[in-house]
Amino acid sequence: MAGSDHIVRGYFGLGDNDRIVHVTSDADFLLHIWARNVETSEGGVTFITPASQFRGPGSTGPMDALVLEVPAQTGVTLGCIGGQGGETIDLSSANARITVFLTVVTAEGATATMTRE
Repeated sequence: MAGSDHIVRGYFGLGDNDRIVHVTSDADFLLHIWARNVETSEGGVTFITPASQFRGPGSTGPMDALVLEVPAQTGVTLGCIGGQGGETIDLSSANARITVFLTVVTAEGATATMTRE
């Protein structure tokens, strides 16, 4: 909704200049991800989030992780992941140099940050 959202954008080179990108906000947020694999081989983006509220019996540990593939030398929309205020979503490369364009949508007046290692 126009006028009621705060939008923050980031552009990072995973597996190149940036090893991990941490995304967080002090209010609930949505993280939209577009990625481009600059390699001639397969690879993708690894997402690590706090443990889901609903988990199957094979899910253990304090975090959840998912790898989404990005075909070689193509760009794709990887979708959107939601986070609660104060949570951190981490993104890293899965065996390729991946450029990511991230858009965080959160509440007006909220602070959203993207930091890299």
